Amino acid sequence: MKKTMFLLSGLAMSLATTAQVKTPQLSPSAEIEQTVGLTEFKVEYYRPSLRGREMHKEIIPFDKNWRFGANKNTTISFDTPINFGGKDVKSGTYAMYAVPGQKEWKITLYSETENWGLPEKWEEGKVVAEILVPVKKNKNSVETFTISFDNLDVNHFDLMIQWGNTNLSIKVKLPTAELTEASIKATMNGKPSDRDCYSAASYYLNANKELDNGLKYIDKAIEMNEDAPHYYIRNKALILKAMGNDKEAIESAKLALVKATADENEDYILKYQELIKEWSK
Repeated sequence: MKKTMFLLSGLAMSLATTAQVKTPQLSPSAEIEQTVGLTEFKVEYYRPSLRGREMHKEIIPFDKNWRFGANKNTTISFDTPINFGGKDVKSGTYAMYAVPGQKEWKITLYSETENWGLPEKWEEGKVVAEILVPVKKNKNSVETFTISFDNLDVNHFDLMIQWGNTNLSIKVKLPTAELTEASIKATMNGKPSDRDCYSAASYYLNANKELDNGLKYIDKAIEMNEDAPHYYIRNKALILKAMGNDKEAIESAKLALVKATADENEDYILKYQELIKEWSK
C-alpha cells in the first residue's frame, strides 16, 4: 500500500512539473496555401480582431509603418517570379509591411523575414517592392484582419486585404504562359505520353492560341492511345471548330458521341448531342 501511494505521489509530481498552461490567442495564426496557374503561394500571418476598437485610433494609426497583422511579421512566399501590383519580384519569401493612409496604403515587400513585428532598423536596401494601393470601402465591417486570394485566373489574381471598412486589392500577374510553353517544349522534345499531348492540346484550346499546334498534339494523343477516351476526341472537335473547320468538327463530335455511348456516359451523351445539333444549324 505504501509502495502504491509512493508511485501515485511520484506520478502526480511528474504531471505537475510537466504540465503547461494553455490559453487561446487573441490574434490566431493562419496559413494560406494557394496554387494559381503554375505558381505556388503561401501566406503566413496573425489575425487581429477589432473587438470594439476603432481601427485607426486604437490599433493602426495612419501614416505609421505596420507589421501587416499581429505578433510576428506577415510573410508571403512564391516559387516563380511575379508582378506584384506593377513591380516585378523574383521568387522567394518576403515580409509584408504597410503604411495605412486615408485614401491609399503603401504596401512593402521586405527581404528580411525574421522579425517580431517591425525590424529594429529599417533598411531601404532590403525593400524589394513598394506599391500604393487605393482604399476601397466595405459595405459591412470585417471584424478580423483577412488576407485572401480572389478572382483567380491562370495568369493573374487579386490579393485581397480586408479589415474593418477597409478593402485593398493588389493585382498579381504570373508568368504562366511562359512556364507552360517551356514545359510543353521540354516534354515534347523527350518522350511525351498521350496524356502529355492531350494536356498540351488542352492548353492551346483554353488559351485560344496556336490552335494548329493544339490540333497536332491532340491528333498525336489519339494516335498513341488505341482506345482514346471520348474527351480526347471532344477536344479535337472543339479545336477544329475554333479553327473554323465546322464540317470536321461535327464529324469529330459524332465520334466522341459514339465513344460516350459505348461508355454509357449519359451526361456526355447529352452534351455531344446538343453540340452536334448546335453546330449543324
